Amino acid sequence: MTYVISSVVSALFFALTFFFRKQAGKYISLQAALVVEVIIELALLAIVFFLTSEEIKKGIPLDNKGIQFAALAGVAVVVGVSLNFLALKLGPLSKVTSITSPAQIIFGILIGALLLREPLTIKHIFGSILGIAGILLLTT
Repeated sequence: MTYVISSVVSALFFALTFFFRKQAGKYISLQAALVVEVIIELALLAIVFFLTSEEIKKGIPLDNKGIQFAALAGVAVVVGVSLNFLALKLGPLSKVTSITSPAQIIFGILIGALLLREPLTIKHIFGSILGIAGILLLTT
C-alpha cells in the first residue's frame, strides 16, 4: 500500500471520527466522550502492539528519543481531540471539517519546512493558498 492510498483511507477514517465525535457530543459530555474514545483507542492499540511488535520481545528503553516524541504526540493528540470535540459541539460538522482538514495540511507543510527542513516548493505554497481560500469559501 502506497503512502497515497494510506493517506486517502486515513482521511476517510478521520472524517468518520469527526462524525462520530459530533454524534457523541449530542448525548454525553465532551469529557466523557473523550475518555471513552481514548479508552477504546488504548485497548485497540495495545492489542495491535502486543500482537505485532518486536519491541515487546526486546523491551523499550525509556530514555529513547522515540518514546519522548511519542509522548509529545500523545499530548498534542489530547489537545487536538479536545478542541475538535469542542468545535464539533459548537459548530456544524461540514464547517468544522472544512477548517480542520485543510488547516492540518497547511500546518503539516509549515512544520515540515520549518522543523524538519523539508523543501518548501511552489506547489506547497500554492496548495496552502488554495487551502486557505477553501476554508474561507466554505466557512463564510
